[in-house]
Amino acid sequence: MSETIVMKRLLNLVIFSCVLFYGSVVVAAEEWIEVVVNGVGDRFLIDQNSIERQDNIIQYWEYRYFEQPNNAFLDFEIEQPVHGVMLYQSVDCDSGVVRLRRLVVFDRDRQVIRRENYDDNGELSQPMQGSSAETVLRYVCNQPQSRPS
Repeated sequence: MSETIVMKRLLNLVIFSCVLFYGSVVVAAEEWIEVVVNGVGDRFLIDQNSIERQDNIIQYWEYRYFEQPNNAFLDFEIEQPVHGVMLYQSVDCDSGVVRLRRLVVFDRDRQVIRRENYDDNGELSQPMQGSSAETVLRYVCNQPQSRPS
């Protein structure tokens, strides 16, 4: 592996670690697991410790790191390039329907650009079969029953 690639990966790891440890939306007990990397290099991670199950509804935090700016991901206009988002979502594992509950948008330096809190009014979606989002949904739904609150 070339030195440039190694340095780039190390820099990405350091930056991502800073987001996890110093970001205001992050709690101390996080355990981020990379679930999938898509064909363009976007990474999809789940905070394993955020997964909460109530019957067949699961709520969880997901982080998506975009290799290239991805403003098209958002349903609103934003002038700065979007390089990452944290999503607090709930999923009905029977139907495969996901509700977006909270959204935090990051720039290239992992600085928060915008926060949105949708709660029960968040957009409903059903990820396409075979997509990275559907892989994340399957991962979350296949986790063992969480400990009681």
